[in-house]
Amino acid sequence: MSDRKIEAEIHTGRPATVREGSGEDPDAFRAVMAGWVTGVAIVAVRDSDDGQIHATTVSSLASVSADPPRIVISLGAGAQALPFLAAPGGADAGGTGDPEGTRFAVSVLSEGQADLARRYADSYPVGPSPFPEDGDPVVDGAAAVMVCEVTGMVPVGSCRLVVALVRKAYVNEGAGGRIPPLLHYDREYHSLP
Repeated sequence: MSDRKIEAEIHTGRPATVREGSGEDPDAFRAVMAGWVTGVAIVAVRDSDDGQIHATTVSSLASVSADPPRIVISLGAGAQALPFLAAPGGADAGGTGDPEGTRFAVSVLSEGQADLARRYADSYPVGPSPFPEDGDPVVDGAAAVMVCEVTGMVPVGSCRLVVALVRKAYVNEGAGGRIPPLLHYDREYHSLP
């Protein structure tokens, strides 16, 4: 990898062109991203050795392909689930050497689950487990669920992008239809109006 700085030009419609070198100040970047409305999910993996579940709250989840269905998640270095996820071959994050990637679940949280989001945003969550004792580690009452298999990991800055194949996906419905999701905006949790 080269140490050469990338000079990007941003045209804003104003006469001046802004040139950037190594990137914006991290605090300014965080302030801008705080204004980006996202959903909130919990990524959970069951340790194959002892059955313990390791989970992390995320708001950086995106669809990257519909056929085959693939998602990408960004996990910070301190994310509790990260050391337990591995791509095929296992060399990525605490790799197992398995020919298949680690199986994990993504629970898209519903609007009443802000306490769970806060709990699993912590590197060491404390409180009763919202996960079943056996099977895929999905959150009961989540708005939607995807059960995935890691297919790749890419280190980017202080994070890892986890690319995964979606093996199973479903939307939960309440009495009035689809369960409304939990939203994250301006560093707080919100509900749809």
